[in-house]
Amino acid sequence: MTKQAQELTLAQRHVSLWLVTLLHAITHIYQFALLPLYLAIRADLKLTGDWQATMLVTVQGVAYYIVSLPVGILADKMSRKKLLTIGAFMNALAMLGLAYAPNYGWAIAWMAVAGLFGSFFHPAATPLMVALFPERPGWALGRAAIGAAFGFFIAPFYAGWRAQAAGWRQPCLELAIAGIVAAVLFQLFAREPHDAPHATERATEHSTRSQWKMLAAVAMVALAFSLRDFGTSGITTFNSLFLQRGLGFDAKATGAMLGLMFLTGMLSNPLLGALSDKRRFLACTVTILCTAALAVLIPWASRGWIWLALCLYGFFTLANYPMTEAALMESVPDVLRGRTFGVFITVGGTIASFAHWAMGKVADSLQHRAAETNTALAAGDFAPWYALLAALIAVSVIGIHGIRWLRKLQTA
Repeated sequence: MTKQAQELTLAQRHVSLWLVTLLHAITHIYQFALLPLYLAIRADLKLTGDWQATMLVTVQGVAYYIVSLPVGILADKMSRKKLLTIGAFMNALAMLGLAYAPNYGWAIAWMAVAGLFGSFFHPAATPLMVALFPERPGWALGRAAIGAAFGFFIAPFYAGWRAQAAGWRQPCLELAIAGIVAAVLFQLFAREPHDAPHATERATEHSTRSQWKMLAAVAMVALAFSLRDFGTSGITTFNSLFLQRGLGFDAKATGAMLGLMFLTGMLSNPLLGALSDKRRFLACTVTILCTAALAVLIPWASRGWIWLALCLYGFFTLANYPMTEAALMESVPDVLRGRTFGVFITVGGTIASFAHWAMGKVADSLQHRAAETNTALAAGDFAPWYALLAALIAVSVIGIHGIRWLRKLQTA
């Protein structure tokens, strides 16, 4: 354990980790709340296609990821706790604005603001968690990922249920209030280890040239993992459209199904995250390949068993992320972890964000083709696209070898 972590009591470290977990949940609640609401938003805002509704999530995602590098640099230079508090509070205010957006233009603007401040979470939280528990980074990231899994679960479940009863704006309003409360709790009770290295020491130990060399290597690794991120993001949005367009589920049922898909991550994240501390790269490889294999099966599941296919897919999908992040954080020094993670999610996340828009366009094309032939959409119409996204996920295993290469650069 490092000296900085020892300055906090074990209770303070655990409380801080649970509060990071809470913010993790809120961050991903805001990213996934609109998934079952696409058709309701399209009707209310009088949009011309599904792609315009899915574009809201793409705009949020692009804004979220494109500024992650500067946020990561800030996370290496200032209090990570302050960044997390500001980001959580402003993200919640943006969702509040979305709840009252009078038209599509304002909805786009508020989603951009939500993405901008939502981006404060990962570049600051990931190195903070590793600093809190440097002796067990996989376990710490896996436990905090329970928050992500809960957020993925409750967001579509709650949003779909509330929208069915009170319209799509009501869950946005209520979730915004929950985010404000979470930000206040985090500011009051979270603690962070003191940052030992001074700026001069950092400059001496890590020259500008060596920093940029390392970040360029991280960008290459992120490019490989962007295939995984594009695939999983595309499948998440495509699941929503498939359940509603292909299987006839309403917003409430769709939200429940999507939420159930991620509920299993609350088990897989801490379980597989802790196990990965022993065989990190093997665990990353297995979870990626299982994710790809199970994605192919989703459109072929019957209406009565689709929940099981989604649960199995979600179990392995969510578990892979904390494993990958732990491997990446272990490959770089603490003083550069914020900007490292910033580069990583800027590259991968920005590319992945366009998956929502792309799958909205695909869904529109499938509907037009069905209308021209006067036939109903079937699993066979969606299956090739699931297979394509699954192939991207499988190919992303090359990113694991990239992290191995990055680790060798640090020890060379």
